[in-house]
Amino acid sequence: MRMVGRRKARPAGGAASDYPVRVQASPPVSGPPVGTPVPSVPGLCRQLLRARRFQVLSMAVILVNGAVLGAMTFEGAMSSVGGLLVWTDHVCLGFFTFEVVVGLVSFGRRPWRYFRSGWNVFDFVIVVASFLPGLRENVTILRLLRLARIARIFRAMPNLRMILVAMGKALPRSGGVFALTGVVMYLWGMIGWIAFGEDVDRFESIGSTLLVLLQMLTFDDLGSTIRESMAVNPWTLPYFVVFVLFAAFLLMNLLIGVVLASMDEAQRLDDTDGRVSADTAVLLERIERLQATVDRLAEDQARGREFTPFR
Repeated sequence: MRMVGRRKARPAGGAASDYPVRVQASPPVSGPPVGTPVPSVPGLCRQLLRARRFQVLSMAVILVNGAVLGAMTFEGAMSSVGGLLVWTDHVCLGFFTFEVVVGLVSFGRRPWRYFRSGWNVFDFVIVVASFLPGLRENVTILRLLRLARIARIFRAMPNLRMILVAMGKALPRSGGVFALTGVVMYLWGMIGWIAFGEDVDRFESIGSTLLVLLQMLTFDDLGSTIRESMAVNPWTLPYFVVFVLFAAFLLMNLLIGVVLASMDEAQRLDDTDGRVSADTAVLLERIERLQATVDRLAEDQARGREFTPFR
């Protein structure tokens, strides 16, 4: 605050104390309004990773990287535009590196929380391994690392990620179905070897019989196999029909049921994780706004003390 002396003209004989000096206050210091949130660097990184455009860009880079790897398998493409393909591959690697760095910075002072997600660990290992001296010079390992980058599309697309999670949950539960199928095939194969081993060439041993049953299970050339066996022994028809009805339909439907149940569970888990992630993001955003408000109030208080005339 500055004081500007403006003294009125006083009449003759008047005392100077009767005409005080008028004080004119200076305009207030301009600044952002109190409570305006100032986003931090981790907050900006989280906003970038959650942005729809950035996610679409990440998926596009993954697809471009996959197309470049496919083009590198053609000798003609490598001889004509090999330099462009290698440069594009390096650009894709640079984008993936930038994405990993942004993910680490988004956790602020607790970057180790980045590795709590298996997908984050997968991305980090692929990117870091691409820069290691011993692995980068190995052509085979380098190609495998480049190929592994394409698998990041499972993370970019939630539907594919849900299917992958469902497959992981379905495999342990499918063990009983696989065991039951193996026992049924072995018992039915022994029955076929006992009944038709002397007549039909396809049943000369338990190994060849199991191969025929596996062919029945997958419906591979089913009609030709049945006709050729019936030409030697007509009783092979009911043998194959019973196995197809029981194994190919009943057991396969059991396996499909297990997969569908696992997909339902994966869908529920994905919805729960999405709600938890959304709630966590809202809480973090509110905490950042509160911290920004407190910092702004502290700055305004310090600025007010600096320009106060009476200290």
